[in-house]
Amino acid sequence: MPLKRSFQMDRFYFFILLISDFLILSLAILLAVQLRFGSIHTASAPFSAMAGTWIFLAIAEILFMMVEDLYAVRATLNKAMNIFRTIRMIITISVFFIFVLFLTHFPTEIFICSRLAVFIMLILWLVMTITARLLIIPRIFPWLLRIRRFGKISLVIFGTEAVCGKIRAIILKSPIFRSILDIRIHSNSMPGDPDERYTMCMEVLENENATELIMVFDEEDFNFIARFSLLTQRAGIPFSIYSRRILELGYFDPWISANDYGALTFYSRGWTKAARAIWRLSDILIAIVGLLLFLPVIAVTIPAIALSSPGGVLFRQTRIGYREKPFSFFKFRSMRVDAEDRQSIHKKYFLKYVNGDAAVKSENDEVFKAVSSKAVTPVGKIIRKTSVDEIPQILNVLRGDMSIVGPRPCIDYELEHYSNEWLHQRFTVKPGLTGIWQVYGRSRLSFEKSQFLDFIYVLSRTDGINIRLILKTFPVIFFGKGAL
Repeated sequence: MPLKRSFQMDRFYFFILLISDFLILSLAILLAVQLRFGSIHTASAPFSAMAGTWIFLAIAEILFMMVEDLYAVRATLNKAMNIFRTIRMIITISVFFIFVLFLTHFPTEIFICSRLAVFIMLILWLVMTITARLLIIPRIFPWLLRIRRFGKISLVIFGTEAVCGKIRAIILKSPIFRSILDIRIHSNSMPGDPDERYTMCMEVLENENATELIMVFDEEDFNFIARFSLLTQRAGIPFSIYSRRILELGYFDPWISANDYGALTFYSRGWTKAARAIWRLSDILIAIVGLLLFLPVIAVTIPAIALSSPGGVLFRQTRIGYREKPFSFFKFRSMRVDAEDRQSIHKKYFLKYVNGDAAVKSENDEVFKAVSSKAVTPVGKIIRKTSVDEIPQILNVLRGDMSIVGPRPCIDYELEHYSNEWLHQRFTVKPGLTGIWQVYGRSRLSFEKSQFLDFIYVLSRTDGINIRLILKTFPVIFFGKGAL
């Protein structure tokens, strides 16, 4: 399938911004050394130190830019948020760099170690990056698109006149979108059936000679929104959706959301065989690194479990994974082996969860217990709260049963509750150690909302989203947010 226009534009913007960031970082390092030492040829900051500093900061910048979603064209819509996130990113990376210098005892052959040089570099890097992102790139990028003969993108917004007008005004704040988008509004009444609405939208796009759409939902539920989104995605149409319900998820696109309407964008294309092979290799490398990093934790956890209660260290359970195939799922044992029937208890818990209750009641933070507190060992309480019990799933990743990022694998008896087609989309990708629900939802969301989050991930999965979810998982684990 050829690249869709918005995806193509985003990819080109990413490429231009990446080159700009690399050049700015190089210039900031060279100027900092020149201003501090009077020359770029000095024993206090040799070429190897400048190269090591550049490599460290460049890799960190790419990762943090993806976490902050600053490589998307949509970031040009909100200057204040762009400035704030850029400043936060550069300061965070600089603090981390200084921390690494302390840990490595200031290796002058590898990194620039002069405090004044580092400070000058930080200021130059910050000022030049903000200037480029807010003043230079947004103005030269449309010119670069014209050189490439990119042409216009025709977009139709479906919804009430007032809401569509607000969305249009937000989008046209970007100088890039102003030059590239041809926006039309369709405010006529729409069918109350998602299939009929999709058919109507395709007819309007064809009549208007448009290639993309934005759909505004009012009172429609998640089933309706998911069905319409699934049909549109299958048609290969880049689209965005707006709904008040999206704000309930805690996950939405902050760049284009309008007042009380949260937004989500679906501009990515499906993964190719090469992309899947690359991510599989990434899974293996990340799993091996994670296994090495967690070795001290594993060395403490295994004897702690063995000494605290009789039974094996590992807990095995059959879970449903990719293409609804069962596999053996590993965890550190956190419960007593003589505990009452865990499966029947969890079935009752899950039924209540499916019927509309979140795992945590918002009014008094009372937790719906999937297991009796007496069944959990003292060590089990700790490893469940900190998610240490999940570490053995690294073995599932190495075996190919799971990926680092993806929906959590369900238990076989849960399958009967996946009645709608959109709920089965989670099985079109491998289950993961972490995912969008674990980072943004956790225990506070109902079954329908948590499944919709996984549905969003499947439809919009990219390398950038995966990296963002991996990095955002760490604070969730450390603070035990939402864990049961």
